[in-house]
Amino acid sequence: MSTSAQQSQSSDLSRVWEPLKLGNLTLRNRILQPAHSSQHGDPRDHVFSDRQIAYFRERAKGGVALCITETVAAARSALGSFFHIVDVWSESCIPSMSKLADAVHQHDASIFVQLASMGVHDRGRMFIDRNKPIWGASRIPSVVHNEIPLVMGPDEIAELTRDFGQSAANVKRAGLDGVELHGAHSYGLGQFMSPTYNKRDDAYGGTPAKRCQLLIECAEQVRKRVGPDFVVGVRLSWDEFLGPEGGITPEQAEEQIEVLAATGLLDFFNISAGGYHTLHLALPSMEGDEPDGWLAPFSKRAKEIVGDRGKVFVVGKVRDLHTAEAILEGDAADMVAMARQLLTDPFTVKKTREGREHEIIRCNRCNECGARLFEHRELICTLNPISGREAYWGEGSLQSVPEADQKHIVVIGGGPAGMKAAAVAAKRGHAVTLLERTDQLGGHLRVLEQLPGMADWSIAIDNLEREVENARVEVRCGIEVTPQSLRNIEASSVVVATGASYECTGESLYRPERQAIPGTDLPHVLDVGTATRRVLEDTQALGSRVLILDETGGHLPFALAQVLAKAGVEVEVLSPRMFAGERLFRNLDIMYIFPRLKQLGVRITQQYFVEAIRPGEVDVYDIWVGPEVLETRERIDSVVMSILRAPNDALYVAAKDSFPEVVRIGDVAAPRDVTAAIFDGEQCGREL
Repeated sequence: MSTSAQQSQSSDLSRVWEPLKLGNLTLRNRILQPAHSSQHGDPRDHVFSDRQIAYFRERAKGGVALCITETVAAARSALGSFFHIVDVWSESCIPSMSKLADAVHQHDASIFVQLASMGVHDRGRMFIDRNKPIWGASRIPSVVHNEIPLVMGPDEIAELTRDFGQSAANVKRAGLDGVELHGAHSYGLGQFMSPTYNKRDDAYGGTPAKRCQLLIECAEQVRKRVGPDFVVGVRLSWDEFLGPEGGITPEQAEEQIEVLAATGLLDFFNISAGGYHTLHLALPSMEGDEPDGWLAPFSKRAKEIVGDRGKVFVVGKVRDLHTAEAILEGDAADMVAMARQLLTDPFTVKKTREGREHEIIRCNRCNECGARLFEHRELICTLNPISGREAYWGEGSLQSVPEADQKHIVVIGGGPAGMKAAAVAAKRGHAVTLLERTDQLGGHLRVLEQLPGMADWSIAIDNLEREVENARVEVRCGIEVTPQSLRNIEASSVVVATGASYECTGESLYRPERQAIPGTDLPHVLDVGTATRRVLEDTQALGSRVLILDETGGHLPFALAQVLAKAGVEVEVLSPRMFAGERLFRNLDIMYIFPRLKQLGVRITQQYFVEAIRPGEVDVYDIWVGPEVLETRERIDSVVMSILRAPNDALYVAAKDSFPEVVRIGDVAAPRDVTAAIFDGEQCGREL
C-alpha cells in the first residue's frame, strides 16, 4: 500500500483519538497496553528492573494512553511466585515503581499495576529460601503445576485482603496512576470467581454472586488505603470455555459484573476470556480461526450492564487501530487493549497517527512470547528482536555510519535472517545488495505459509519485505550464487544467510552408537523439507501410507501429516520424545493441531523409535523395551525423516577467505528457529 493510501486510511480514524476520562485521569486516546507477563523483573530483589522500565517507556513513547504492568505479587502469600515476578507488597519495591512511573509519565502516558495472587498456579518450592504451601479456594490443584493447595480459611482471607490494600497503597505512594485487580485467567481471585476451582459452600462460594466475595473484600481494602480518587479496576474472564458445568460462562459473568458494578468500588472492567484449561483461547495462536476483535461481543454486553458505573476495556486479537475503531464505533468498549501487537511494534499508535502504517511491524500470533512464559524466560518477540532489549536497542539507538565508513554489503540469502540484516544495515547508511536464489524473498517461510494453520507467516514475510523496501535495499532475485561465481561479487562485506536443510540419515542421539538408520538410503525415504515441498505440489506424491519419524516436536511434520490425512493418506507420526509435539505445546498450538489430527485419523505414537527401514516395511520399537522387541509397520509407501538439519554453508566456506569481512547468520550459522534468525539479522545489521 502506498504512503498516501496509508495516510488516507489513518485519517478515517476518530474514536481512537478521543481522550477518555477515567476517575481522576484523562487518558490521551483509547488504546492501552494490557497486563502480560514479561519475566523482566529483577530476579534477585523482585522489583521492577531497568529492562522492564525501558520496556514500558518505549510503549509510552510509542503513543499508547495507558500501560498496565504485568501480574505482580500483591500479597505476602504470593511472594516468590514465578522467577521474575515483582513483589509490590514489600515497600522495597517503591523506588523501582517510582522510576517506572517517571519513565511513563515523561511521555504523557499513564500506568497502572496489576495486583494478583497466584493461587494454585504457583509452586511452593519455586525458590530455595521461600518454601511455602500454595493457597487455593478449594482443594483443587493447578492443571499445570498439580500441587495440592492449602484451602484458605478466615485467617488467610483476612491476610490476603489486607495485603492487597497494602500493595495498592505502595503503588499510590510510588506515584503510579492506578491498580487493576486480576480476577481473570484462573489466577488467585479468578479461582474464587470460577466453579472450576471454587467448590466452597460458605460465603465465598456456591453461587456466581458469592464467588465474587473475595474480590470485593480485596477491593474494599484497596479503596480504604488509596481513597476515592485513585483509579481501581478489575480484569475478568467473561467465558472460560469449559461449558455450563465446568467454568465461568457468559451468563455467570453477567451476574458477576452486575454484583461488582453495584459495589461502586471499581472504575473500570477489563474484559478478557479463558483460563488455565483454555489458555489457547486466552492467547490465540495463528492456528486459531478467531476473528480480529473476537471478544468485542463480550465487552459490549458488559458495557450494557455496567452503564455509567464504570468504563469497559476489551482485549482479543486487536492488531491495528482500525479494528479498535470499529469496536469503539460499535459501542462495545470505552478503551481497546493491544497486547501482542504492541509487543511486536511499540510504535503502532504513533505510526498510525502519523500516517506511517507502512512501517508497522505486524503481529502474526506465532506466540513465541507466550511460549517463553512457561519456561520462565524473559519475554521477547520473534518478529521484532528489539522487544525486551529496549534499554540498548530502543528507539534512537541505531546509529548512522559516517560516510567515510560506509560499505557496500552483499547479503546472500533472502530468508528472514538475510532480509533483516540487509534492512538494518541499509538504515544505518550502508549500500546493501540482497541476492536471493529463488524468484521471491522469504526463504523457508514461503513453505510454512502454505501449510494449514500457518498462513500468518505471510505477515512475517510482508513485514520484512516492507522493511527492506523502506530501507532502499537493492534486491536481486533469481540470482544463483555459487562458490565459483563468488569471485564476480564486489563487496566490502559479505553476509551469508543461506539457511539449512533437513538431513535424511536418521542420525539421532537416541541411538548414539550408529550414524544412520539402516535403510535411509532407499528412494522412498525423504527428509521432511523435501517431502513437504513435494506434497504441496501433489498430495498423493508420497503414496497412500506414510510414516513420519519426528524428533523436532515442531510444526512442520504435523502440518505435513495434516495435509496428507486430508488427502486420504494414512499417516503415523512416530516420536521418541516423552510426548510428541513438545514445541507445539510451548506456544499452545497443540490445542488446535492435535484435535484436528485425531479427527483426521492420524496416528500419533510417542516414546517409539525406528530400528530399520526396508521396501514397504519399517521396524519400530518402544524406547523403554529396546530394539530387542520389534514391531513392524507394513505397506509403507514413504518414510519421512524429521530429525536434524545441516547448515547450507558451502558459500560461507568459499567466501570467508575471499573478502575483507564475511559473516554467517541465521540457520547457516546454526540451524535454529525464526526467532533466532531474525535476531541474528538485527544484530548483524547493527554491527557491520
